[in-house]
Amino acid sequence: MDLLKPVEVDSWSGYRYYNEEQALLYVKIKNLQTAGFSIDEIKGLLDADNDTICAAFEEKIREQEDRLRKTKEIQQSYLGEMQKMKAKLEAIRELVSASMRGYDPTEEFGINEEEYQEIIESVNNYFDQPERTLQDIEYDMYPDGDASNEETEYLEILNNPDFEVIYELHDWEYVRDFMDKFTIADDGKEYVLLFTISREKADQTAFANTALAVLLQRNVKSHKTSRRLGCNVTVSEDGKNHFWLLRSRK
Repeated sequence: MDLLKPVEVDSWSGYRYYNEEQALLYVKIKNLQTAGFSIDEIKGLLDADNDTICAAFEEKIREQEDRLRKTKEIQQSYLGEMQKMKAKLEAIRELVSASMRGYDPTEEFGINEEEYQEIIESVNNYFDQPERTLQDIEYDMYPDGDASNEETEYLEILNNPDFEVIYELHDWEYVRDFMDKFTIADDGKEYVLLFTISREKADQTAFANTALAVLLQRNVKSHKTSRRLGCNVTVSEDGKNHFWLLRSRK
């Protein structure tokens, strides 16, 4: 690093020789290095007197104390955020679980109690995965059924140039009537199931989870899949039922 150059190098053995003054310089360099000074900082202190060196040490101590304080703050913040994240995930899980327990999918989806219990179990297993985060779970919670402006927001994806509509149906009565009329290809692309439904369809959360699970069962032929699926459900403004299946273009 050119911090300590030998006064002589033996041309035959390669041994490096230093004088007595360089021994003191060596002590200075090693102490500064051990204290965490960078190479550039050490170069700037090589010719400094002891008072300047001691002042540099004091400044380095303050820097490290500040770094330690910030590290402790980050540690506490991390633990707090982890607890908040777990609480949010548990709140979403409880919302979904309670919603699905009180939902009857027989008429809407044409499935029996045994099939529905399997869906509930699969949803619970999804939440039980240890790596699950809020980035993986996106729910809009409107327990009072208030969907003001939500339909407009959800329908914005229909104008997104990155997606194309590959199937749509309007003014239908039950999902069971059209769930076999399209397929979801195993092509690694992102698919979005978009529903706007009448208020009579009841719980949007249970509807979304059940729709996604049932449509997957009917459309997916293999347990190994690279599909990326989303399901958005909101109340329609016209009181009718609408459905779009969108696929990413890339």
